[in-house]
Amino acid sequence: MVTIGDLARWMTQGYIMNILPGISIHMPESEQDSFYFETARKPLENDPESTACIFYNEKANACEIRYGRPISCQTFPLEYNGEKFVLSSKDCPGVGKGDVSKEALQEARNLAEKEYNERIETKNALPAVYSVMMNQMIRQSAEAMQNLSEEDRKKMDEILAKSKGESPAEDDSTTGQSE
Repeated sequence: MVTIGDLARWMTQGYIMNILPGISIHMPESEQDSFYFETARKPLENDPESTACIFYNEKANACEIRYGRPISCQTFPLEYNGEKFVLSSKDCPGVGKGDVSKEALQEARNLAEKEYNERIETKNALPAVYSVMMNQMIRQSAEAMQNLSEEDRKKMDEILAKSKGESPAEDDSTTGQSE
C-alpha cells in the first residue's frame, strides 16, 4: 500500500513523476471496502502465475526505488495494527535469522507505528481527495461539452450511440424531412 505520506515524500524528493505511473487507486467494491493507493503488479518472468510489485527488478532481485520505497515496504514484514505488532509474513527471508539489537527493534516498531498512522490518515482522507478530483474532472468535462460546436456535438452523439450499440438518432436536417 501507498500512503499520502509516501506521495508527499516523493514530491519533496523529486521522485514523483518516476513513481506515479506505477501507482493506482483501489476503488471500493462494497460499503465495507475502502479506497487505497497501491503499486501496480506485474507477472514474474520466472513464474508467470505469480506477480510482483511493478518496481521489483527480477534480474537484480531488488527494488528499483529502494531508497524511496513506500513506508509499508520499509516496515515489511513487521506491522502494527493499532494495538500490537505482528509479522505480516513469516515467509520473509530474514525472519528468524541473525540477531536484532534493541535499538534496531525499537526503530522498526517506530516505523511500523508511523506506517499505521499514515495508513489510517490515507484511509480517512482518500475518499475526500477522490471526490474533489472527480468533481473537478466533471466540471471540466461539462465546460468542454458546452464549448462543442453543433457539428462536434453530433459527432459525439454518434460515437456514444455506437459505444452503446444504438443507431444514431436522426434529426430533420440529416434526413431532409420536415414535419
